[in-house]
Amino acid sequence: MAKKSVIFLINGLGIEKAGSYSISIDQCMPKLAHVKETSYFTTAVISSLEYRSAYQRFFLGDTYKAEINYIKEHIINQQLPGNPTYQSLQASVNNENKLHIFVEPTNNQVVELINTVVNSLTLPEKKEVYLHLLLSQPTVNEYKNLISIVNYIKYHLNSHITVGFIIGKDYFSEELTKEETDFAKKLLFYCSAERWIDTEKKLTSLQEANVRPCVVPGFCATNNCFISNGDTIMFFNTRRDDYDKFINTILANAPEVFKTDSYSIPILSLIKLNSKYDIPAFADNIVYDSSLSLLLEKSDKEALIVTDEKNINLVNLLANGLNNVNNPAIQFMKLNDTYYNDINNITGLIDNSIYDLIIFDYHLDASRTINDLKEQLSKIDIVLGNVAAVCENKHSLFITSLYGIKKTLPLADYNTEMVTIDYEMQIPIFFFDYSYPRSKYALFPGETNDILNSAVRCIWDNSEVYTLIKPKGIITNLLKAFKK
Repeated sequence: MAKKSVIFLINGLGIEKAGSYSISIDQCMPKLAHVKETSYFTTAVISSLEYRSAYQRFFLGDTYKAEINYIKEHIINQQLPGNPTYQSLQASVNNENKLHIFVEPTNNQVVELINTVVNSLTLPEKKEVYLHLLLSQPTVNEYKNLISIVNYIKYHLNSHITVGFIIGKDYFSEELTKEETDFAKKLLFYCSAERWIDTEKKLTSLQEANVRPCVVPGFCATNNCFISNGDTIMFFNTRRDDYDKFINTILANAPEVFKTDSYSIPILSLIKLNSKYDIPAFADNIVYDSSLSLLLEKSDKEALIVTDEKNINLVNLLANGLNNVNNPAIQFMKLNDTYYNDINNITGLIDNSIYDLIIFDYHLDASRTINDLKEQLSKIDIVLGNVAAVCENKHSLFITSLYGIKKTLPLADYNTEMVTIDYEMQIPIFFFDYSYPRSKYALFPGETNDILNSAVRCIWDNSEVYTLIKPKGIITNLLKAFKK
């Protein structure tokens, strides 16, 4: 029988922080308690508390780093001179009309790429280049980091590039209201919206007013950044995205503003957009080296993901490297506790199936009361016990979570006293595998994507795949080598 890898996710579970209402996990989950006695144990510090971000980290790793690296290595360094879209961009900026670059300021590393692309263009001497920032951050508590990124971008932009207007990515509706139409004309075509050269002061005031960045009404950071007939627009997007709200807003207003139907506004993008418009792009997609789909392709393995039906589309998108495809190497099965309570069904699923990697995906964040949470843990524990029994001395098993939850809940339906459970930040990882004896190996802390890579490494001996499982004494040996 071929060895398999199983990842059992109890999402929301973590290590109780000080002040949290105490729930005895060992009492609720006696099967897990038994597994802990025979497994390695460590904690991974998880920076993401929101489950979509945690899922993304698990299946793709550091997406922004991967995207920046791919754009730099495979688009800018290798493709620019001969890329047809780049040639179209060069042709469209030969006149003195403005170049407008739209970008989401989610990481300061993008400024280097923008500078490189603009520097590579043969621009007329008086060419105006404006960088417009689309704020996509969904929560008010992200302003501090956002302000730091915006300041970095402003400081590191080349002198001939100016920050133009700043607006929430989701400010405009799918169908523009009259108010939004009028505001779009002011901001995009006349540069007569609110003007704040001191962007930090404006963003701070928005934070104090509790306005989420993604819905910020636009404001101008300079003069003359309006869109004119003959200007070129480039979406400097780092992944496939939907900017149709902005494209609609521009194209719907252009005939009236320019007073002609024969206007010209070339629009292109860095990565192909999810758009109803045919927008030329430098590349069709980003390749994520740490994605599950690419790991399976390289290792010639197949995976089964057992999850709630409502999560299948999201998980499929992320597992396939942000591609909506039907990948035969990644199959899905709906959660059904009645079915999984039978150990024979678990045996068939793990021992007797074609799948090399099986991921069970449970969630605790839908709990209504503390009693409800305890009942969920008890039900999950039965399935976990069956999975552990089937895996023992045959397969690798990782038991962990992708995020911790912090919730204030009543104790029970009949007891409305409110208490707070706080499992944020520290996430446990339990692991056992007969081929890694505890006397010789240890499990090191890491990030969520490292868990996926470690599970694949257990069934695919490839030293290029990072693993949390390390021989004991490795740190001592590294120190000795360093001293020499």
